[in-house]
Amino acid sequence: MVDKDITKRPLHGIKVLEIATILAIPSCAVHLSDMGAEVVKVESLTGDPHRYGIGPILPNESKGFTVINRGKRSIALDLGKQEAAEIIERLVKQSDVVLLSLKLADLQKFGLRYEDLREWNSSLIYLEHAPYGPKGPFSQEGGYDVVAAGMSGLASILARDINGVPSDLTPAVADWATGLASALAVVTALLHRNTTGEGQKVSTSLLQTSLILAGNQIHWFAATDPPAWERVVQELAEGQAKGAGFDEQRSVFKRITNPGSGPETNTYFRNYRASDNFFAVGALSVALQAKFCEVLDVVDPRTPDFDMNRSEDYDTLVRFTRQCEDIIRSRSAHFWISKLRQAGVPCGPFNFPHEVFDEEQIVENDFVVNLEHSKLGEYKTYGTAVKMEKTPVFPTISSPGLGEHTAEILGELGYSLDHIDQLIRDEVVTQAE
Repeated sequence: MVDKDITKRPLHGIKVLEIATILAIPSCAVHLSDMGAEVVKVESLTGDPHRYGIGPILPNESKGFTVINRGKRSIALDLGKQEAAEIIERLVKQSDVVLLSLKLADLQKFGLRYEDLREWNSSLIYLEHAPYGPKGPFSQEGGYDVVAAGMSGLASILARDINGVPSDLTPAVADWATGLASALAVVTALLHRNTTGEGQKVSTSLLQTSLILAGNQIHWFAATDPPAWERVVQELAEGQAKGAGFDEQRSVFKRITNPGSGPETNTYFRNYRASDNFFAVGALSVALQAKFCEVLDVVDPRTPDFDMNRSEDYDTLVRFTRQCEDIIRSRSAHFWISKLRQAGVPCGPFNFPHEVFDEEQIVENDFVVNLEHSKLGEYKTYGTAVKMEKTPVFPTISSPGLGEHTAEILGELGYSLDHIDQLIRDEVVTQAE
């Protein structure tokens, strides 16, 4: 049982100001909130665009916004007005961390650069999200996961082929991973401040995160790659000139840089179709592969002199993979998962979204949580990214309504009720009804 004492959470007492929209940096703030930070989300008078994005349900409320903004309070204001700038100054002065995902030009326009905010709070941790990095021809542009995935090469690995064109990546993995990286950056900077008293500027980037996510799929080695890449360039150009689709172009790179790779020869690390459902197998080591073969009563054809570049050997491996597929299709997923697990072969069920919340392994570990939204009612969503023994991590409240806490926050900043009413009448801020 998780200790629900909010004062024991690791970031209890830390105040975070979020001036960000959509996904990457708002998801960072969720992780910080789960760890106990008090997060104030600054929204425009019309709200974060994600309020109207994925799964709209009620005015100003959507499923997409709700799951990415739990644990926050919302203040809605017009950043273009001088009175709003004064509110931001007061918020910055009382904050430990400021998270920003505005375009670099807008940071300057609204006086929100690190140099500006540091004058108000020298110990501030300032996280700037420069989607494509602070330099280069894209440095001034707003960040979108689909653009970063394409530019980084990540999409060339993960995208599906749709009528010859690469699909977008769903979910937006670079956005989500950037949120985690940003949370790591913030807590690291807080550790440094606790040691030295110094605040600092930290930066994250969708483009950098995308390259990291590509992991061991995107690299270059002088010892092996130059001649291979020359062939790739030549054959890709030929294919593009003939109008080759995405899968055909991608196969050129795979065939040249990693001969024999691909679904036709992937036997041990993949999803299989049983007689009823799909399931996953992850047998990477030689020992695990031997156990897999023993369960299926098959013999791997790869002998010591096996050569994937030799067509007859390649074809033999393709037939072996098809043999395994045919055997597995003869029995249920439950049968194979039981047999393989008994033999020590890593495997598990393949769940669709509606099945996740009933998956025993997920439920038993609190990897999903139930929350109550003031307008949408009960909902289930992902749990916390980390579990901690001494300093528990858990969410407390759902996402806020647009401007739900405007008056409350302004009151904490020292504004009188009359002044707050005047700010509302002047359309500097809005307060949810």
